[in-house]
Amino acid sequence: MTTQWSLVSTIEREEKICDLAHQELKNRCRIFENKYNLSSDEFYKLFQEGKMGDEEDFFEWKALIEGIKEWAHTKENLKGLIK
Repeated sequence: MTTQWSLVSTIEREEKICDLAHQELKNRCRIFENKYNLSSDEFYKLFQEGKMGDEEDFFEWKALIEGIKEWAHTKENLKGLIK
C-alpha cells in the first residue's frame, strides 16, 4: 500500500511540474502575442503555412507552442497512470 501511495504522490508531483512548465511557456508566448499582435494559435497556423517568414522570434515562438503541447500530452499520460 505504501508503494502505491508513493507512486501516486510521485505522479501527482510530476503533474504539478507539467502545470508549472506549461504556465511558464504560456507566459513566454504572451510576450510574442503582444509584440506581434497575434494569438499563438493564429501565429502557429500562419507559420505552418509559411506565411510568417524566418525571424528568430518566430522559431522560438513555434518551439514554445510545441513545448506547451508536449507538456499537456505528458500530463495526460501521467493522469492515465493513476486512473
